[in-house]
Amino acid sequence: MQKNKYRIHSNALFEIAQSRTFTDKDNIEERFDEEGKIKLVSDRAGADLTLSLVKTEDGLAYLVKWDDSEEIYRGWNMAWEEFVWCLGVVNKPIEEAAKKAAEEEAARRAEEAALALAAEEAAALEEVVEEATEESEVTTEEVTEEATVEVVSEDLEK
Repeated sequence: MQKNKYRIHSNALFEIAQSRTFTDKDNIEERFDEEGKIKLVSDRAGADLTLSLVKTEDGLAYLVKWDDSEEIYRGWNMAWEEFVWCLGVVNKPIEEAAKKAAEEEAARRAEEAALALAAEEAAALEEVVEEATEESEVTTEEVTEEATVEVVSEDLEK
């Protein structure tokens, strides 16, 4: 499950903004800061991207602010689309870095698995060589023993 790339500062206000216009019943006046803004959403990447509700001469509007750029929208949909687009731009390098890190991790694990398999194969081969060497030594000892018995037997016969 992928975590949201943005942080909602007020669920209630966020839901109202998505579904309808604000009214006096919503009692939002005390939520505005000294600049006349209510921050609704911000990015999690730390790129200073925000979507806020602002007071303007014409009433309430939405402000999408990113670094030194500001755009004011009358409607939620356009403001949200702009915020999401900016969010995609902000998160693209982060996503690419995460993808690259995942690929590097997968390559590292594959290399470790290959090394482990090679080590297992080398150990198995070493075991086979050891068994063959032991068998060879037993056979050599038996042949030497038989040859010694034959030589001794021949000597006795002479």
